[in-house]
Amino acid sequence: MKTSAGKTYLCFYLLFIVLLSGRQAFAVHLDVEVWGQGNALFTGYCRTPGAVGCDLDGLAEVLHLPAGTLPIEAVTGKLIFPADFQDLPGGDFKTKNPGFQSIQNALLPNELLSYRALGALKYWDPVLSSWGKPPEGTQIRLFGGLEASADIINDLSQCAGQLICFSDGIFGSDGSTIFSANGILGNPELVVDITGSNGVLHTHLSFFLENQKGEIGGPVGAYLIEMQLISNARYFPSAPFFILFNAGLREDEFAAALLALTGGIIAPDPDPPQPVIPVSIPGDVDFDGDVDRLDVALILLAAQNNEPVRSSNVMLDVNRDGVINRTDAFLAKQLCTLRLCNIPVLAPATVLNVAAVYDEKNSLLDLNDVQVGNLHYRAQLQLKDNNLFELNSAQLDISRYAVPAHYDIETAILEVPSVYINEKNYRAILRNIGDSKFRLEYFEEIDTIFK
Repeated sequence: MKTSAGKTYLCFYLLFIVLLSGRQAFAVHLDVEVWGQGNALFTGYCRTPGAVGCDLDGLAEVLHLPAGTLPIEAVTGKLIFPADFQDLPGGDFKTKNPGFQSIQNALLPNELLSYRALGALKYWDPVLSSWGKPPEGTQIRLFGGLEASADIINDLSQCAGQLICFSDGIFGSDGSTIFSANGILGNPELVVDITGSNGVLHTHLSFFLENQKGEIGGPVGAYLIEMQLISNARYFPSAPFFILFNAGLREDEFAAALLALTGGIIAPDPDPPQPVIPVSIPGDVDFDGDVDRLDVALILLAAQNNEPVRSSNVMLDVNRDGVINRTDAFLAKQLCTLRLCNIPVLAPATVLNVAAVYDEKNSLLDLNDVQVGNLHYRAQLQLKDNNLFELNSAQLDISRYAVPAHYDIETAILEVPSVYINEKNYRAILRNIGDSKFRLEYFEEIDTIFK
């Protein structure tokens, strides 16, 4: 015979299971897979069998799509990554999905990836069944990207050749980006993460639905934002893509919002190599497959609040001594695999150390960081003949390297401290002779970029 307390527990347990099973359908999402090819960056859909964020069949079933197909926006052909503000771990108005990850060796070791926010926030009104501007004051905040600040070291000699690193005891500062009806507010471009030694990336940032006061919440509907990814080692960013968030819609309503974007057109799903997701290790307290600054921050927060070790937070006690304190945070920092926690002891021998790369096969000189006065640009020059280069393109950008190329407008001299060619570094000086043409006047091999 069950007691009253036993019945209450059983009812609560059954209710929890029902809620869990009911919410799992809404939690179906697709992570953004990233890879590089030559001097360009690409994004697509994660497709590791059985991994969260890679269940293509589950997505098709939930959104009533044909099996083995994926959605694209009808007008632009851009990929659409579905996600849900009401996934179980995130709560009603926040989510860590989609994540960003790469297959093994798809990116360079220690390659730095950033996002660039684009466009304006769009809203699907379930009453009108149409896309338009979001209700007044409604916005989406993307939080967790790394923001360049005084706490971040960009001296290559101190960072063992990496673009940026953190001093001991400094975890850097997280920045945020706001997607609004009027465009992008806050910082439009922040660092997502840095790859490991095998080129693997696996990171989740945080998306919040809120009002202009920063209060969490918003109207029921679907929300659409746009972004692209960029690399410090590649000239061309990824193609822009959309992220489509469900905020309280039923499956059929969310499917209607998606199909309104695709126009009923569904793109065939290609079949690239399978991603390799890092397995959980000690220090991975948020169970996202890696040890990063977020894990360290969670441990420090628990230590600051003097939390006792319980079954629900035992993962925070990294050294298993029965106490959650700064020692656990320090150990997690030592175990850190991502998010720039550790300063490397050896300089990676890759193109990441220099702001200029010459592609002999295509006769292209890619200048990933050119300083002109107080401004920075990305530029590409094409070798024509007899040490004569022609400017193909130039675009305004932000500073990404401790040792950029420099162009002096008055003297028309372009000085490149280091050009990376077939694992060797060279110093080069070019002169602008007019008509977007530059003549190579000096070229010498150097031992390091600090020479």
